[in-house]
Amino acid sequence: MKKIIAIGCILLLMLSSTGCAKTIELTDEERYLVAEYAAELLLKYDRNTKMKYYSGENETTTEVITTEEITTEEIATTEEVTTASEATTEEADTSVEQDNTTQAESDNVDLSGKTADKNFDIAAFAGINEVSVKYSYYMIAQEYPSTDRDGVAITIEAPSGYKLLVLKFNMENKTGDDQYIDLYSKDLEYSIIINDKKSAKQMLTILIDDLYTYQGTIHGNMFEEVVLLFQVSDSVAEEIQNDSLKLKVTDSGNNSTIIPLD
Repeated sequence: MKKIIAIGCILLLMLSSTGCAKTIELTDEERYLVAEYAAELLLKYDRNTKMKYYSGENETTTEVITTEEITTEEIATTEEVTTASEATTEEADTSVEQDNTTQAESDNVDLSGKTADKNFDIAAFAGINEVSVKYSYYMIAQEYPSTDRDGVAITIEAPSGYKLLVLKFNMENKTGDDQYIDLYSKDLEYSIIINDKKSAKQMLTILIDDLYTYQGTIHGNMFEEVVLLFQVSDSVAEEIQNDSLKLKVTDSGNNSTIIPLD
């Protein structure tokens, strides 16, 4: 870089310098060409300058793009990418929420698996011996009030045209000591089967008493009421009778048990 600057300075000095033997005289046009060449050399090797050359038939045009202009363009591009990324994230979050909200029954009914009675112990099925989890009763509602894991009151509402099918279970501590129970890590899945014609998977909620995601401590010799929520259409809800429901429980190894809820 220093060498290039020196060359440029020498060329500029030639405009007015005299040699030891004779004087070098340049015309105005020659002075202009020498000065322009020196300026191009300095710009070409300046770290803060980017050159673009466009060749034509009769002339060459030099376009200088400064670092400040490039930085501005890059910032604008970054902001556009960030905005697009945020929009995509928001759309994904909305999509997940909509999937959970509109999830309802389907005609895909799988009746494969072992058959048990309504006293079937879900905790034992999950390999937990300290407590028992057994079905109690069901109810159909437009909304279900409860609390989240921070103790804040929360209500799950069914959208228009749908109802919540709420299954209630008793979770009982069979020991005299407090027991921390983590059913969520057991990776159990639940499907409700209605009249052997319709089925629906459990809803994913943040309710503190949700059996599907349950993580909590039960005091010795005490019990708690926990729930599973399913979403069904109004027409299917009207068809539900005491002997029309079956609960299918499947573990991570795809072992299934069907519990008649009569």
